Amino acid sequence: MKGIDIKSGDTISRKTFQQLYHMYYNAMCAFSYKYLKDTQMVEDLVQEAFVSFWEKNSGFDHLNAVKSYLYTAVRNKCLNLLKHNEVKIKNEHEIIRVLEDEFLFDEHVVEEETFNLLYTEIKLLPDSAKNIMLLALNGLKNPEIAEELNISVNTVKTQKKIAYSKLKAKLKPPECLLLLTF
Repeated sequence: MKGIDIKSGDTISRKTFQQLYHMYYNAMCAFSYKYLKDTQMVEDLVQEAFVSFWEKNSGFDHLNAVKSYLYTAVRNKCLNLLKHNEVKIKNEHEIIRVLEDEFLFDEHVVEEETFNLLYTEIKLLPDSAKNIMLLALNGLKNPEIAEELNISVNTVKTQKKIAYSKLKAKLKPPECLLLLTF
């Protein structure tokens, strides 16, 4: 601690920063290792804390304020990383569960193929009906579609009716059931 002079309001010089880095780096690594148990992750995290400290670079009036800032920054970075990893692991478990479930897998394949067929047939419709159907598939209601396309609600209803009948004629029963859900 000798030789480091921090005055209130002053920015920290490069030399002072280097001294603080050498003084606290190992302590910050040891502190965060208790939580993360991964040397590379710990070193990266502590480096980030020092970068944050350097970017802040003012408002420290004594050595204890610097130490407090560094410990708090390292703790918060550890918490954020652990929370992120927890969410990532939860999502990975859910994805694995879905992929391993044969029924869900088959259901997703059929669903995607059905939507693909539906979109292919919608693209073959006349432009007015195609635009209306695509907006409907995106969740818009008839009045919203009418406003978006600057046409009447009755025109939307008529075009949808024409589109439904053309699609039903071209698609097989499972795909037709999908149409009814819209």
